[in-house]
Parts: sequence; C-alpha cells; structure tokens
Amino acid sequence: MTRKLTRAVRCTAAVLAVVAVGAGATACSSSTDASSSKAGTHADAAKGSSGAEAKGSSGVKVKKAAQKGSRTDAVNTSSAAGSSKRCHTGELDFTWGGPHGGAPDMDADHQQIATVQLKNDSGRTCTLRGFPGVQLVSKSGETWDLRRSADTPSTITLHPGESTAAVSMNILPVPSDMKGPKLFVPSKVLITPPNETTHVTLDWPYGGAILDQSSATRPGTFVNPVVLG
Repeated sequence: MTRKLTRAVRCTAAVLAVVAVGAGATACSSSTDASSSKAGTHADAAKGSSGAEAKGSSGVKVKKAAQKGSRTDAVNTSSAAGSSKRCHTGELDFTWGGPHGGAPDMDADHQQIATVQLKNDSGRTCTLRGFPGVQLVSKSGETWDLRRSADTPSTITLHPGESTAAVSMNILPVPSDMKGPKLFVPSKVLITPPNETTHVTLDWPYGGAILDQSSATRPGTFVNPVVLG
C-alpha cells in the first residue's frame, strides 16, 4: 500500500510540474482516448448553480437540457460573447464517452481522460470556441470548479446533427483502497458551454474517487478547451 501511495504521489508531482510549463495533458500517460490535448476552466469560477437538474449517464445523451444558473466561468473574453453564431446550451446534446467509447479507468494511479461529446441538435450551423465551465459536485455536496489547461482554443463549427465537438477533462484518480490522500468522490458534473451562462447537470457515471486538489493552483485534474472529437 505504501508503494502505491508513493507512486501516486510521484505521479501527482510530475503532473503539477508539467502543467506548470503548459504541457497539461501529457503529465502522465492515459490509458483512455486520444482526446488528451483539450482545454479547461476558470481559475476563480463562480460556485453554485440553480435550476432543475437534467441527468445523463455513460452513453446517454442529455437533450435540450439547458438550465439557468449563475455560472459565468465559461465566458471566453477573447471571443465575441454576443455572437449569434455561437452554439447555445439548449441547442446541444451532451453524451458521456469519447468518439470511440473511451472511458477513464478510475482504479488507475495515473492521469485519465473523461470526455463529453457535444451534438448540434438545432436546425442551424453554429460554432464553439473557448473553455467550458466545468464544476464537479461530490456525493457530500462539495463543489470543485476545474481550472483551465494551457491549451489554446480553436473555433469548432458544428452543422445541424453533427457531434464532432467534445469537452475533455484530465482527471487524477486515486485507487479506492489507498489510504492517506484526501479524496473527492464525484456525483454530478455541471457543464456550461463557452460564452454561455446556462448549464446542464450530468450524473458522473464512472464511480471512483479523484485526488482532491480543489485548492491547488496547478492541479492534476483540469478541463481543456472545446475541441474536435
């Protein structure tokens, strides 16, 4: 058990060191999908959201699930927040899993990738650019607004019916039998698309626990920009 803990601590230290120089997703190897080079959230994201919950699980999309909330951490100030071309929350479907069905291994002791596919469910072509707001909610009700990676956003164009955009999160799981580290046990995930102020609430479908670095300036768990995926 001591050996496992030592290995996790070494990995966490490696993650923090690499994220510090902007390498983010390559801090530790991932055994899941190839979307490890995507973006993150606000460093001082607003906590707490309101509205009825719209739930989803692995492989289950959350349709027309826009919920009004107070979160503004998804706003990307480098883009035109008032653009009518952007995809609005209510025009998107949200589905857990990478383009090839990848899922994080929550029993691993190194960094993993959790991905949510975004589908344009509207009748118009729209665009996504920037970092989404992502807030984890634990089983005990604690919240964690994920920080952003160092990746540079690009503009993703979604035609009606397309699902070629994705939100990816790098996460640092902790084996359930490991003693010592402070754990964050996810229950729900709130996602706000870039430049939107409404969110959807998804059930966390993978179980397990994440190393609690919610107060760290360079955590091993972070969010990437919306990317092709």
